[in-house]
Amino acid sequence: MKTLPFKKYWIALSSLVLIISTIKILGTDDVFRAWHINETTTESVKERSIWLPNYFIATEPKTLDGITDNASGITWSPITNSLFIVINGQNEVFELTLDGDIVRRIPLRNFRDVEAITWVGDDQFIVADERDQSLVKLTITPETSELNKQDFPSFTMGFESGDNKGFEGVAWDPTDNAIFVVRERDPMRLYKVYGLVSDGSPSQVSIKKSKALSKAAKKRNNDLSGLHFDHNSGNLLVLSHESNLVSEINARGDNISFLELGKGWHGLDNTVPQAEGITMDDNGNLYVISEPNLFYKFSRNTET
Repeated sequence: MKTLPFKKYWIALSSLVLIISTIKILGTDDVFRAWHINETTTESVKERSIWLPNYFIATEPKTLDGITDNASGITWSPITNSLFIVINGQNEVFELTLDGDIVRRIPLRNFRDVEAITWVGDDQFIVADERDQSLVKLTITPETSELNKQDFPSFTMGFESGDNKGFEGVAWDPTDNAIFVVRERDPMRLYKVYGLVSDGSPSQVSIKKSKALSKAAKKRNNDLSGLHFDHNSGNLLVLSHESNLVSEINARGDNISFLELGKGWHGLDNTVPQAEGITMDDNGNLYVISEPNLFYKFSRNTET
C-alpha cells in the first residue's frame, strides 16, 4: 500500500482535526444544514434574498448604557436614521444611534409588558403589550418626552391574554400596510393584522393567519421572539432566542437562509444569550438586541 509522505500526512491529519473540532463546536446538524442550503440555493435566489450566510458581526457586542435589564424589541426609522427599542418592567422606549449609543429615553405610561416595536411610516410606531395581547399605535416626534397608552388607538386580540407567553415580535409590511405579529410559544403562532396602521379604529381591524408562514416560522425554532420584514426582498426575518437562530422566510413559506447566533458562527466569539429583537436598516445592516442589555450589529460581507 502506498503511504502518504510525512508532510502530506500531517496536513491531512490537521485538516481532519480542524473539521472535527469545527463540527463539535458548531454542531453537526447546523454545519450540514448550512452546507446543504449554500450548495442547493441558486445564485439568483441568493441575489434576490437577504442571504444571511453572508452576514458577520460588525463590532464587538455592546452593553447598552442606562439599561440594566429587559431589552426587548427593536426597529429602525429612516426618518431619524436611528433605532428605537423597548424595555419591559420599567416600560420605556429608548432611541439609539446606529452604533448603540442612547440618544434619549421615553417613559411609557399605563403599559403592562411592552415586548416589541416596529416603525410604520412617518413618526408612527406600533408596539405590542404582551400580557394584554394589544397593539398600540404611537406617535413619536423629536419633542416626545412621555407616552400614555390611553392617548393612542389600540387593538386587543385577546388570544390567551394574561400570561407571559404572548406577543413577542411585530413587523410592518408596507406592501399591504399590515402588521405581522408572533406569539412566543405554547403555541407558537404568526398572524397578520390589517387596518391598524391606516385607520387605527378597532372596528376596522381584521386578522389573518398564514398557515404557510406559520409553519415555516416554527420550523427548527423552539420559540419566536422577534420579527422584521424586509421590503427589498419581500422576505420575513424570524428570531428565536431559544434556538439561537434567525430564519429568512419568503412569501410562499420557504425557509431561504439562516443566521446562527451561537459561538463560532458569523464571527461571534460567544453565543448571543437571549436574543429578543431584530431589525435592519436600508444599508442592509442587521441589528439584534439581547436581554439583559446587549446590542449586536451584523453587516453583509460583499466578498462572499
